[in-house]
Amino acid sequence: MLAALALALQLQAPADTVLFPPRESLLRLYTNCDEARWPWGTDETFVPKTTDELRAGVARRRALEARWREVFLARAGDSLPATPEGQRAYPLGVRGRLIDNFHQARAGGEHEALDIFVPAEGVAVLSPVTGLVIAAGDHWQGGWRRRGGFYYEGGGLSRRAGNGAIVFEPSTGTYYYLAHLKDSSVVVAAGDLVRAGQPVGRVGHSGNASQPGHGRHLHFAVKHEGTGCSVDGVLIALDPYAWMLPARSRVAAGR
Repeated sequence: MLAALALALQLQAPADTVLFPPRESLLRLYTNCDEARWPWGTDETFVPKTTDELRAGVARRRALEARWREVFLARAGDSLPATPEGQRAYPLGVRGRLIDNFHQARAGGEHEALDIFVPAEGVAVLSPVTGLVIAAGDHWQGGWRRRGGFYYEGGGLSRRAGNGAIVFEPSTGTYYYLAHLKDSSVVVAAGDLVRAGQPVGRVGHSGNASQPGHGRHLHFAVKHEGTGCSVDGVLIALDPYAWMLPARSRVAAGR
């Protein structure tokens, strides 16, 4: 019992602000070439990056990743092994409606994620892998005005994401992004270690999902280092649909 309590306390250790920068700074590293489509301020102001800024961002992110791996290893040890590729958890507590809408044409550009719709808000959102939470945000403030459209006042993970979290998988260097969560439902913070299948929050309609007809879904994105916008090492979006199908089947089978 004492050993389990000690491990639980380790997994929920306070975040180091040097290792886990403010979410605005971290998201600017995460978005890379997509920065123009992921403004993180209160205004819909695009903040493009020069090639030199992109390369500097890659170097900084890689340095952070090395430290995150050290933190994970020091705190998890052998108690939290890496999640096997074929055992990644489905990110919802129910099957939901899963379609491959990755790269679907959108007003702001191609959709670089999957939107998984559920019958009602409040469904548990789960970490797909064992990893380290590097950013999380709750208490998003904003919404949709009938004549004014989408607006943002503050809080959450970002303007468009709403409430959510980003999980870094140390063994592969893959990032898992879960967005539009219900207010006051996010139960993780930067610096937390999570297990595959562990609750992160609940489905809501924060961020730009507050627009009528866009609620009741999880925005699920996966990124890995690659080459984009003529720069090596930036994070590029991957389509997780192929491995999500068997993961969803395991939910249906109760496994």
